Amino acid sequence: MTTAVTVSAPLPASFAPHPAACDKLTFLRIRRIGGPADPSNADKILIAQPGVLEGASSFYNVGANVVSRAYTERGKYIEFWAVDRRPNCLEDLNGLKLAKSTGNPLDLINYYYKKKPYNGATFAGFLGSKTDAEWLTDMGIGQTVRDWNQIITRGIPSQSVRQQKVYCGGHSLGGFITGQYAEWDFDGNTATKSDAGYNQCAGFFGLDTTVTSEARLNGILGTAAGPLTPLMGEIPAGVTEMMRAGTFPRFVDVHGVINPEIMNLLAGVGVGASMKPTSESDLIKNLPANSNVNSAYKFYFSQNLGDYLSQFTGPAIKLFRFTNQALLGTFTDDNAMPLSIVQASTGFYKGGSVVDKDFPIPGALTELPDLKQVTSILGSPNLAIPDDAGPFGLGGPLYGWNNFNQLGGVTIPNNSDGTPYTGVAKEVTDINDLARSMAAVPADFVEKYFPIHLVLDSLTGTPGNVHTEGDTAKPIINIMAGDGPGIGGTPAPGTPSVPGYNHVDVLTAAPIQNNGLADPVTTHLLDFLY
Repeated sequence: MTTAVTVSAPLPASFAPHPAACDKLTFLRIRRIGGPADPSNADKILIAQPGVLEGASSFYNVGANVVSRAYTERGKYIEFWAVDRRPNCLEDLNGLKLAKSTGNPLDLINYYYKKKPYNGATFAGFLGSKTDAEWLTDMGIGQTVRDWNQIITRGIPSQSVRQQKVYCGGHSLGGFITGQYAEWDFDGNTATKSDAGYNQCAGFFGLDTTVTSEARLNGILGTAAGPLTPLMGEIPAGVTEMMRAGTFPRFVDVHGVINPEIMNLLAGVGVGASMKPTSESDLIKNLPANSNVNSAYKFYFSQNLGDYLSQFTGPAIKLFRFTNQALLGTFTDDNAMPLSIVQASTGFYKGGSVVDKDFPIPGALTELPDLKQVTSILGSPNLAIPDDAGPFGLGGPLYGWNNFNQLGGVTIPNNSDGTPYTGVAKEVTDINDLARSMAAVPADFVEKYFPIHLVLDSLTGTPGNVHTEGDTAKPIINIMAGDGPGIGGTPAPGTPSVPGYNHVDVLTAAPIQNNGLADPVTTHLLDFLY
């Protein structure tokens, strides 16, 4: 069973004015029905930080899988807590709630774009990254780990219980947050260590990441970046003042690529795929065509640079027909979505032909060693894009979706190198599960107002992690995705790596895989715990 737990936790007085909802902390508590009501009586409690742009429901599958298997295979009552970071308080999820209440995916568009009310409320608009939410200016790693510490210590009041049962970890950026938490000093006295983060946990876990306090700049650029870290560490202070003055974005806002509106629409695609998976989608043709949305369509649905530049009369995606499932696959699957941090392995297109997708980075370049770090984040050698919009774009075939477990006996088309775009062994996530998580309320899959301060802290490091022994003081497991972007740096020898998994798959993989075996991520976690 899953419940959303919310506790009062006012921000410090130094923070700029903010909504009352932002003086609260929320997490999803996933536990076995019939298990202890008091989490302190559970056998183990895993408490996880999401990655960049992720909300708490992104952990639902891995959390539910490990909780279920712990009981059925080990006879243990485990709980999994997924943190919904404080900035999610700014999200208006009423459009999701309206669509779920009416059973009509289009009501999401009606709420966010056509002023249709939900319980008397209408959408006030997306916040401006330079004009609104000034309080996010101070939402760096410091407040993030203090929030997490409140959830951990208030949820499990006894430190001795925490040191025996609580495992702290995260996905992607959550590995860095975990490393920082482990080394953080929470009482202001560095001579005392009982308050240190690592003394609130029995161990640490990372999912397609490395639990470390080392700045992500080093992980991306390699050890040669080491001398740059002290220099780069001075940047956030100056940028913070620019954010406060409204001359620099306070949250992630890249026009036409990633921003609150685009992430909100991704949740909307999840709504359509969860409610009417095999029905022809009418979401795109009913969505108002503003510059941000059209630019996103072009960025995510262009075959190559020439195709991207030639779309003057409107995004090409509007000429194609998709089921709701196929539309979700277009924006999340590892054979269609170019951003690796969003990729899951959910299956492949059916119903129409496809060709290589060479945008934003041509597939051939992704194989060059010198470009590996960049292309592992922005490209893939096996991206495919539908290419049949019918004669003159007047209506081609309906593109559907073969789910991850529906590819047996299906002929997958070849890419330009003459090899199939994918295969059964590389498809691991049930697109139905992904759709439900994308559209979840009250904590959805994405963090729409992701603070720039936290981004900068993760890249450059912070001075707050003073107990430097912390991230190695307890047992650690890092579980890597075999086809992931490698943003956690070079894993230590012996680190488990799961073949065929992409960055999101470590969170969303189906309980039973195509080979008939249980999801390896939860197997590794259980073996680590017991």
